[in-house]
Amino acid sequence: MMKIKGYIFSILQLIIFLLSWVTNWYAELVFSLTIVTVIMVLDKLGKGIVLRELMALHGCVVCLLMPLLGYLVYDHNNRLSAMWVRYMPVSDDLYFGLALPAMAGFIFTVCWPMNNLPATDNGSNLKDMLAKAKVLLEKKPMTGVLLLIIGIGVFSFSDFLPQSLQFAFLLFFFSAFAGLLYLYFTPKINYKMPILLLFGGFIVFHALRTGMFTIIAYMGITLFSFFFIGRKSPMWKKLVGFTVSIFLLLLIQSVKQNYRKVTWGGEYEGSRALLFSSLVQKRLATSSGQSAADAFFPMYYRTNQGYNVAMVMKRIPSLQPYDNGANLAKTFASALVPRVLWPDKPEAGGKFNMKYYTGYVIEGWSTNVGPLGEAYGSFGVLGGIIYMTLMGAFVRWSYRKVFLIANRIPLLLFWIPVLFYQVTYALESDTLQILNSLFKAAFFIWILAKFVPHWFGIAKKQYTKKQITPLYQ
Repeated sequence: MMKIKGYIFSILQLIIFLLSWVTNWYAELVFSLTIVTVIMVLDKLGKGIVLRELMALHGCVVCLLMPLLGYLVYDHNNRLSAMWVRYMPVSDDLYFGLALPAMAGFIFTVCWPMNNLPATDNGSNLKDMLAKAKVLLEKKPMTGVLLLIIGIGVFSFSDFLPQSLQFAFLLFFFSAFAGLLYLYFTPKINYKMPILLLFGGFIVFHALRTGMFTIIAYMGITLFSFFFIGRKSPMWKKLVGFTVSIFLLLLIQSVKQNYRKVTWGGEYEGSRALLFSSLVQKRLATSSGQSAADAFFPMYYRTNQGYNVAMVMKRIPSLQPYDNGANLAKTFASALVPRVLWPDKPEAGGKFNMKYYTGYVIEGWSTNVGPLGEAYGSFGVLGGIIYMTLMGAFVRWSYRKVFLIANRIPLLLFWIPVLFYQVTYALESDTLQILNSLFKAAFFIWILAKFVPHWFGIAKKQYTKKQITPLYQ
């Protein structure tokens, strides 16, 4: 009975996946999948690392829930969606015939429980790994602070580096978030809270200076559950905190475009914090005088990834044939081959994909078709569903590998943000971002473990090519 209970959410996701093939209950199934995923997140919060589940929820919202609102509320008869041309450009049968089973398959495979020892991301095994990690951190209490300093220092001049080197140095900045977790879990260290607050202030300052809030939103997803591990809270408290967090994320999404319009010209000289605060207040004040649909439209506009996928479906195959994976093959190759050996290899980002899959040229802003759009443009409906299901399985396999290795190197747990930060929001980006993030970050961490093994709790003399033995053993 306990075994079945551990798989109850997966069973429900599988039922939704199967029903999506044989029914047109689009609204009912989208709402059901969203509710199941939210409950799954809240249930696991405090018991384990809630990263795959939040990744699944993000995909559920941007690829299913928001497009559904496009059909139910923001259709071509809606004043705002007609004005901004944000109504869904294909029928709901065509869109959800792909998106619903594809996303249900992705969520089912990526969230399949890791209950088998030793690769578990929850329960007693995770607590044992964290306990061993704390022992290692107690021996080297300043490692976290050092990672924070290096990350901030390297990031300060990364903009002046050639494009080919920027991602490598950006990984050093991401390492600061591993340092944040090191510091948070280090027992008995002075000035822990002031240092954590200073780093948090730096991140907020950077977001306000650049107008890029991605790192706050999505790095927050990778870090979120670490701070709740072992804390027991009633479901209603989790739900309230979760609802507030979602509201704040949507609020940031709704004002960031206006914030960028004011600050990106280089002429604004006032306080950016005050500017952002005033835009938030204006948004809240405006919303209070509008209908619910009008007030929510900016959030719908910013988070409806399904609109881009539908543009792919509108173009392919009527104006352009399926490419049978030709572009994705280049994507897989470019993730494996260094730019030094392939100078003009594809880059992650939406400019090429939007032109290739939708025929639209974008300038001065960023958007993408996402893996779902790539899957359809490559293989059609059936192939797209299979592709997304296999992608979920691949992400889960990569995630599980981390926990297998972490049984020998517990401090590797705190490098999950470095490995998976860009994977968490890849459903709004592309396949290349998933592969680039995992392959390059894994290689980066391997290099660090080789040259500075004590950062990972590894005794240098015990480091060999075949095995890495933690200090506590």
